Amino acid sequence: MEFGIQIEDGSRVLSQFAIEENTKAVTLYDWQRRAIDFFFKFNKGIFEVTTGAGKTFCSIEMIKRIWEIEPNLKVLIVVPKNIILEDTWFRELYNNGVSLTDIGAYYGAIKDFSKVTITNMQSIDKIPLESFDIQIFDEIHNYGTKRLLPLVANPCKYKIGLSATLERMDNKHYNILEIFDYHVFKYTPKEALQDGVLNPFVFTNIGVEMDSDSFERYSILTDEINAVMQMGGGYKMIMRSSSPLKFRMLSKMTERKDLVNNYKRKFDVIKIVCGKHPNDKIIIFNEFNKATSTSYWHLLDIGVKACVVHSGIPKHIREKHMTDFRNDKYQCILASKVLDEGYNLPKIDTAIIAAGNSTSKQTIQRMGRVLRKKKKHSTLYQIYVKDTIEEGYANNRAELFKDLCSNFSEYEYTLDGELK
Repeated sequence: MEFGIQIEDGSRVLSQFAIEENTKAVTLYDWQRRAIDFFFKFNKGIFEVTTGAGKTFCSIEMIKRIWEIEPNLKVLIVVPKNIILEDTWFRELYNNGVSLTDIGAYYGAIKDFSKVTITNMQSIDKIPLESFDIQIFDEIHNYGTKRLLPLVANPCKYKIGLSATLERMDNKHYNILEIFDYHVFKYTPKEALQDGVLNPFVFTNIGVEMDSDSFERYSILTDEINAVMQMGGGYKMIMRSSSPLKFRMLSKMTERKDLVNNYKRKFDVIKIVCGKHPNDKIIIFNEFNKATSTSYWHLLDIGVKACVVHSGIPKHIREKHMTDFRNDKYQCILASKVLDEGYNLPKIDTAIIAAGNSTSKQTIQRMGRVLRKKKKHSTLYQIYVKDTIEEGYANNRAELFKDLCSNFSEYEYTLDGELK
């Protein structure tokens, strides 16, 4: 008999490991021991821990410590994405010594309650929460909504929230903090790098010079956007209105973003960088699907085996690409926002940020993807178009990376095709 969840490609997660009793032992980092001590002071807490440091592993150890005292308590784990349920939690529970026969799932057509039950945000209001004395909310920054906040607030004996970046732009993280009585344990990227929990990395910043025709178009769009804002009383006032100016402004802003994100010379730099790392596993982050797909064709042109994962691709194909990437069928994976959080990626040697938004949340999530422990230094690149809206975002990211990296270098990709 096989155990584990059958996922869409027909395979079963961890079925090869199914045994009646799991006796695996684990070794904890110092921060994890401190986090466990913090948790048992209050029996609740939010653990804001940088991506890649092992916060899932730590929370499972908390469960095991509770079971040593009260072995019959049942656990509910809530996740925002099915991929986290199917791929991350089943593996982590087993790797931390929980037998697969004690793990159930409640989502979609599966209604399997067990000693540990994993569900998703879409299904949580169908579950009798009072049946679970231990409740864990993964990526808890996603739960600051009118529907979910009361469910998170449901009383239980032990409550754990996990996040790499708790803060929300709408300030709803304060509502989440109130539920946990403001008990927060933080472990930052800087601490994790200093402790050797995350892999050291080198950072290279590359500014791309824009040709005169493209820059002229960019300048015209900027002037048009500024004119609309002036007519409507500014960005915030226009966004709060239903004026036709709102559509006009957003249309022009989208056209400008498209011009910058898909600027042809950025793809030249991507090819140059990938050529410098012929034996590395590479991830390339973009902000929009069009640039992600375009990157694929440019890499194909130089013989780099790559796959694309973004929201425009059916879920079963995305999952197959992820599996093939893990199994070394592809050297490079190209992604937009879909891989920013949640996916349990294999060890990656090199990350290229070709575009991104202005939030520190996205920056920290993406950085963590390449900093899982390995034998050699990780490599992180940022590519941006100079003298555009991208430069401001890039400067903010660069300040963070410079503070954390072990070595920093900066180049300009000039109009004559040289990195100087």
